[in-house]
Amino acid sequence: MGLICLLGIVLVLIGIYEIPILIDKKYRRFVLDHSCSIKGLQELNTKYIFHNISNYHMMHSYDNEHFYNDIQPKDYLIYQLVFIQKDVIREIKLTKDNWTLYRAYQNEVKNVCVFGNYDTEDLLRNKNKLIEKEKEIFQSLLQCPTIEFLIKVVIQRTNLNGRYYEEKYNIFSAIDIKEFIEEINDKTGGYYRNEEIWQSICRVERGKVTNKVRFAIYKRDGYRCRKCGRATNDLEIDHIFPISKGGKSEFSNLQTLCHSCNVLKSDNIEYRTNSLHNRNTRCPICGAKLMLREGKYGVFYGCSNYPSCSYTRNR
Repeated sequence: MGLICLLGIVLVLIGIYEIPILIDKKYRRFVLDHSCSIKGLQELNTKYIFHNISNYHMMHSYDNEHFYNDIQPKDYLIYQLVFIQKDVIREIKLTKDNWTLYRAYQNEVKNVCVFGNYDTEDLLRNKNKLIEKEKEIFQSLLQCPTIEFLIKVVIQRTNLNGRYYEEKYNIFSAIDIKEFIEEINDKTGGYYRNEEIWQSICRVERGKVTNKVRFAIYKRDGYRCRKCGRATNDLEIDHIFPISKGGKSEFSNLQTLCHSCNVLKSDNIEYRTNSLHNRNTRCPICGAKLMLREGKYGVFYGCSNYPSCSYTRNR
């Protein structure tokens, strides 16, 4: 007997929850079948076809606090626009087309937005509920195209393992973006006329040498300066072909140098001709080139004709 009562209670509860759902479906079905506004809007939606606009929002993280502080969202956007500007310009144009079409669409929507008109006189009992459901469906069927082109650039700071610390961001409008692109393309003999554009590009290129990349280069080079051969605690990463001359932060263009050698190299491709490393680099005995070598007592200069010539001198 108790089981029968429990079953009855369950069925009553199910009915309490199911009845409102069934009523809602019934009103929804009626509106879709008979609302003049809904039918008018559906016809407009087939008439107006908007462009799908690609998402160009950007996010980048740096595991180096110096680069995080130095590189701004504007710098990162300018760097990327060098490569994607044609695609971005196309999307901006499509967005503008959407806006023109959307204004015409909105004007026609006003003409069909007359709630409470149905193509039948056999209405459901609660007309207020009908109109409420009609407005809800009408709103859900309205087209909402992208009519403003924006790019959001987020810069994050993490540690070496990717743990998040903080972030900064900026949102750039189509006007901002087109101005950047104009400045990027304003060159004289391959050089940017706007120095700020070039500095932005250089900052982001340097920022590619993350701590993770830095340690990978050190390991590849045996934790020694590739110029003098010393294993010191002041090792630095050098761009063989400098960024200021168009070099990239690629493994093949990166090398390990000690601080002294890096300062001497500066932003040159080769070392300064008057540097310590290039003075008196000829063997005084046979005239061959002197080379840096490492032996039992440290780094020294030795004749490249060794063992025919055994001349050495201190570094």
